[in-house]
Amino acid sequence: MARKQKKEFTPVAHSRQLYKRLFAYAWHYKLHFLLSMLATAVLASSNTAFLAMVKKLTDEGFSKGASAEMHLLPLMLFGLMFVRALAGFFSVYSLRVVARRVVETLRTEVFAKLMLLPVNFFDANSNGILVSKLSYDIEKLSTVVTRTALNVLRDVLTVVGLVGYMLYLDWRLTLIFATVTPLMGWYLSKSTPKLRANAKRVQQAVGEITKTAEEAIAGQRIVKIFGAQAFENERFSQVVSKNRMLELRTARISGLNSFVIEVLSALALSMVVYYAFEQFTVGEFAAFIGALLMLIAPIKHITSANEDLQIGLAAAQSVFDLMDLDSQLDEGQHHTVRAAGEIAFKGVTIRYPQAKRNALNDLSLDIRSGEKVALVGRSGSGKTTLVNLLPRFYELQEGIILLDGKDVRSYQLENLRAQFSLVSQDIVLFNDTIFNNIAYGALRAASEVEVIAAAKAANAWEFIQQMPLGLHSEIGDRGVRLSGGQRQRLAIARAILKNAPILLLDEATSALDSESELHVQSALDAVMQGRTTIVIAHRLSTVENADRIIVMDHGKIVETGTHQGLLAMNGYYSKLYHKEFQED
Repeated sequence: MARKQKKEFTPVAHSRQLYKRLFAYAWHYKLHFLLSMLATAVLASSNTAFLAMVKKLTDEGFSKGASAEMHLLPLMLFGLMFVRALAGFFSVYSLRVVARRVVETLRTEVFAKLMLLPVNFFDANSNGILVSKLSYDIEKLSTVVTRTALNVLRDVLTVVGLVGYMLYLDWRLTLIFATVTPLMGWYLSKSTPKLRANAKRVQQAVGEITKTAEEAIAGQRIVKIFGAQAFENERFSQVVSKNRMLELRTARISGLNSFVIEVLSALALSMVVYYAFEQFTVGEFAAFIGALLMLIAPIKHITSANEDLQIGLAAAQSVFDLMDLDSQLDEGQHHTVRAAGEIAFKGVTIRYPQAKRNALNDLSLDIRSGEKVALVGRSGSGKTTLVNLLPRFYELQEGIILLDGKDVRSYQLENLRAQFSLVSQDIVLFNDTIFNNIAYGALRAASEVEVIAAAKAANAWEFIQQMPLGLHSEIGDRGVRLSGGQRQRLAIARAILKNAPILLLDEATSALDSESELHVQSALDAVMQGRTTIVIAHRLSTVENADRIIVMDHGKIVETGTHQGLLAMNGYYSKLYHKEFQED
């Protein structure tokens, strides 16, 4: 059991590396950071100055009567407290500036990293977990290098100042207090690994909460129609309950740390008081005991800071592990303004992780420039996989794919993807205006005239005109304010506006009614002229006019030809076609 726990903990050396890496982010804002450190040092030293003033006031003010100097003590006390308040303000505010800057920088860098990771990374990781890293984890790790660091600095300086003053008053009694320090250190060394391990579990639990809530909210229609409210409530309740228990365990460990430190401090304090009688003047005794009492709070704070430190370092490891992942390989140097659209697959093989068989198996296929090719076959035959390999959403294991005679891996990745327009059966729209969903990304410089032309070509302009603000109407999360057919037509308009030399259509008309399908199919036929087009279709009636139909099964091409030619062969395609006709 102990061996299993050790695997969960970050080695000390690694912790030091994490902290140095975090500190580098804070050091970008060194002026604010140094100002906060200076203000913190002033704040810490004010405690010792206050005790010295108490001693002077007690010994000379009350014992020996008032003097001219004593009349200045109230002003000196006011001045000290004013400086302390000013130092406290700059310490907190400057630190907050650094903390928010660090959070902003890290969130921006992590998000940018996510945009560079390959598609298979997102297939393997929950969106909720990734969002949790951007929100919860980064917020927690920022405290390590900012608030926790400065609080520890303040408390350490306070302890050093107070202990130094106590040594000045009586070094022997100070050593009595110091005898409990090894016990404190030993106890903290035992509790720290538990805090680190529990912090990782808390992070995972927060990610589970985000994931569970996101899935239930996004799937509200399914939840309601299948009466799953009680099930989702129970599922969410379980992850929230798990988070509560883990948070309470953290509080319990941290609370025990504080309790033990306070008990040990009280033991030392009682021994000091026992031996201090008749050793000091009234002022010295008040200052020494005051110093001891003031020591307990910063020592407790240092102990509790260990909790924030362990949580923050666990979060840092989670975030930096993501940032250190390899981005999708982009070593290509070739650049073309506009590809001709000639495509060749040669011996292509790919298998997805955890899959039992290849998605494509030694597949070879040549597609001429400007040719309209339809891919048909049962679900799981490899049609979508073939299309996804062209813009390098996935990387093949064997073989080569050529675009205009050059390996697609030799192209600059951004330039390669600029050659394709994609309309997928999984419609992706954003919670933005219709205009911004059509003129998306690299198309954002398009004029309103161009966007309207694309919308008309996709048979979308009629319903857009009926929207409250036309092109500038908000469509809601994932286009929830639109019908399925309307969402599909916006996706087609976006592909038309891109005007890429190669069109990839994955069930592009699947969500349209018969009348709209005729209009859109006519528009697509016009757009396909002079472009290489690869169409994936389950309804075979939509690909009858393709130049060539590729029939796939189990990752291989089993038949190829025109619609009439394949029917005449009375083979696999013919069976699929007649089965569809009978079902209709």
